[in-house]
Amino acid sequence: MTLVLRLIALILVLLGSRNALATELRLVTIDVAPWASTDAASGKPIGVFPELVAEIQRRTGYAITISLQPFARIPHELESVREDCTILVWSDEWAPFMVRGELVSTHVFGVVARKGIKLARFEDLSGLDVSVLRGLSLGQRFDTEQSIRRQFDTDYLMGLRKLAHGRLDAVAGAMPTIRFLARQEGLSGILGDELVLSEVDLPFQCAKGSTKLSTMPAINQAIRDMRADGTIDRIKREYDYF
Repeated sequence: MTLVLRLIALILVLLGSRNALATELRLVTIDVAPWASTDAASGKPIGVFPELVAEIQRRTGYAITISLQPFARIPHELESVREDCTILVWSDEWAPFMVRGELVSTHVFGVVARKGIKLARFEDLSGLDVSVLRGLSLGQRFDTEQSIRRQFDTDYLMGLRKLAHGRLDAVAGAMPTIRFLARQEGLSGILGDELVLSEVDLPFQCAKGSTKLSTMPAINQAIRDMRADGTIDRIKREYDYF
């Protein structure tokens, strides 16, 4: 009888492994601290999003692999369904090939100027050289304003280093992230005025062509629970986001 019970337990474990493999999904997100970056020692993703994904896995039982990419690369990975899902800013340009899920967090977008440059209203951006992430929209007014001299960069650090060398007047994008990276790089002292442009949503979202769309309801519920019980805020605090 004991042998039979052991065989049954082994079969259940094997079936569980097969189900986990069947529901494994690939999540891609931006390669920028504190949201996500690669740990130099282990080579594994660390940061707010990897911690959130680990908690989602614990609550849902789904296996999720994470890959990190520059922002401009992510929509191509999702549209081609090389990746299944992401946690990232929602873009109306991606709507034709994405399914929007539960809100994870919100993010303040705007412009952070070099110290000594006045930036009190939108009109003060006229004539400034501003770093913008390639592929990132900051709203129709900013995106189409002809008097702003936009320089497109692959990441915020590139813009901050240009700012430090006097090659730029400001860096535009996710303002808390820009200031977080500036602290890490010892560049906080060069930052001055900031101008808020908008507050944007960071939802969980999946490619319409993904075969893993059936996982969305359970993941959406896990995210709702994590937001309600304070888990998301706790993880953000742990990574010095606030």
